[in-house]
Amino acid sequence: MAKILVVEDEAIVAMGITHKLESMGHRVVETVSTGKDAIMACKVHEPDLVLMDIVLKGEMDGIEAARRIRDQFNIPIIYLTAYADEEMLTRAKVTEPYGYIVKPFKSSELNANIEMAIYRHRSAMREKELMKKQIISDFYNFILNAMPSTGADEDAIRELLSGIFRDRITHELGPRFKAHMEEYPDDDLLEAYLAWVADIFEGFTVRVGFLEDEENVYVEFENCPWLEDARKNPGFCLNCEAILKLSFEWSELPGDFRAMGQIARGDDRCLFRFGVK
Repeated sequence: MAKILVVEDEAIVAMGITHKLESMGHRVVETVSTGKDAIMACKVHEPDLVLMDIVLKGEMDGIEAARRIRDQFNIPIIYLTAYADEEMLTRAKVTEPYGYIVKPFKSSELNANIEMAIYRHRSAMREKELMKKQIISDFYNFILNAMPSTGADEDAIRELLSGIFRDRITHELGPRFKAHMEEYPDDDLLEAYLAWVADIFEGFTVRVGFLEDEENVYVEFENCPWLEDARKNPGFCLNCEAILKLSFEWSELPGDFRAMGQIARGDDRCLFRFGVK
């Protein structure tokens, strides 16, 4: 049995889908009719899967809602639609859905897609966890190996490490950054950039928090998987700072970047400021 959110703006159709799902043993956590409500429902219910109608009432269609749900919650999406034109399919593919069903559909077809989507998503999550562990291990070894021999002063160490990190970040993260940003409209540049930041550091098992005031956006690392090492070795904080500084340059957002607090400098947390407003 799966917890499923149904996003459908035709009430009668939504009732029919709900009935089919419940008859198959699934639990419908809620039915909503707009993209905005779908995002809120995902936050409240944390469903296993979302059945998303592409054509929705309001400013946000199903494809845009699916993109935001994927970025914020990493919940698998199956599209339901009566339309299947090439342009719509092209837009839908960018959001990496786990299925695409054209109405009307049979219960057996729907159930098969749901079971396959949940299986694929869980397999991908297991693979992602294994990749995280490898990334953390590689990162740890890279930092230790990049440290210069004793005798260099702190400024020289920072300059040397910054150059090393810049080259590696450009090579490994540059293409991923470009591909991610191309998925977003130009007027969502800041949102796209912050989503990329959260996703990249999630790969290091770092929880990222965002705070805002009238002029700035602050990025706070709520945890550090290398806490004790970072207090002794500036390389850990310098690498994270380099990722943010360089990616901010790539984003071409207006404003400036500044490190406000770092564990390597004796602070309790790492905090960075983007003056982008």
